[in-house]
Amino acid sequence: MRAIVVIVLASALAVGCKDAKSAQTGPPPSPGATAGSPVKIVMPEHRTRTALLETTGKVQFNEEQLVRVNAPVTGRVLEVLARPGDAVESGHRLFVLDSPELGQAKSDYAKATSDVQRSEKAIKLARELFEIKATAEKDLRDAENEYNKALAERDRAASRLRTLGVGTEQLKGVAARSDAATTITVTAPRSGIVVERTISPGQVVAYGQSDTPVSLFVIANLSAMWVLADVYEPDVPRVRLGQTVRVTLPCCPQERYEGKVTNIGAAIDKESRTLKIRAVVPNDRGTLKGEMFVKVAIETGASQVLTLPQSAIQRQDGQTFVLLEKAAGEYARRTVRTGAEFDGVVEILDGVTPQDRVVSTGGVLLKRDAR
Repeated sequence: MRAIVVIVLASALAVGCKDAKSAQTGPPPSPGATAGSPVKIVMPEHRTRTALLETTGKVQFNEEQLVRVNAPVTGRVLEVLARPGDAVESGHRLFVLDSPELGQAKSDYAKATSDVQRSEKAIKLARELFEIKATAEKDLRDAENEYNKALAERDRAASRLRTLGVGTEQLKGVAARSDAATTITVTAPRSGIVVERTISPGQVVAYGQSDTPVSLFVIANLSAMWVLADVYEPDVPRVRLGQTVRVTLPCCPQERYEGKVTNIGAAIDKESRTLKIRAVVPNDRGTLKGEMFVKVAIETGASQVLTLPQSAIQRQDGQTFVLLEKAAGEYARRTVRTGAEFDGVVEILDGVTPQDRVVSTGGVLLKRDAR
């Protein structure tokens, strides 16, 4: 009898423990109802979509920050002191010329200075003679005119020397004929990077023999570049000054460079039927190079659109749809019409509203059963 009681008590305890465990565990979760479920629900939301006009373009040096160095006189190159790729400051020595023209300009200044001195003596004498009535007033006026002519010629000769790089402090030696050197050092008029050099030692360079003289050095500021983009005729009305321009390289589409539209061409190219649009793009890293081809996207406006994550869009048998959550564990298909994709989302043109609950992750597991 005692053994039967023990068996009954043990059975009761086992049943009680089982019921307590069942009460703690509860019923199995429905899909999408717990944090551990692979199904995730989102609601469509409005986002700003920027309208882009995509085209191609070419990088050029900023002409407003570009300087071309020509020969100031005709002469023979003695020494070249800078090479392409060098960073130069204003006043940096570029090359040295030996020029007979410099010697002639110094001789002209010395002669003009001598003529001024002689004219000063002549006008002083003419005044003294006029005061004692020994000469006519006409002779005094002639002496004054000759003096003014001599001053003008000296100023012209001095200006020519300054153009050739002769400093004001050197003019005294030139006038005294103690400085008759024929070598001239040409310096950089502006700081920047030497991007082109077309001379070498021993070469003879000429001055003033052409309306478009050959540039011996080209110095550019590479901190900002010009991008010239081609916009087809139907798209021209969409472009405005100040619009943002995004530039990408074919080799590195993930790297973007942003600038602003600063100039819109005045005429359509009659062959390509395109208009040139110019943008200034910062080039702090120096990646943009002259004559480089790039892809250009011009921001032509912005609008508010309804969007869903790209992962929420399902496609099957030529249909585009999403899965809507009707209730816990209950899903239904809804056909949608999509627009552009941008920033990881898809524009929804029709099919859902901001109040709908849409499956964004895990829809592959549900779309077979969803109706």
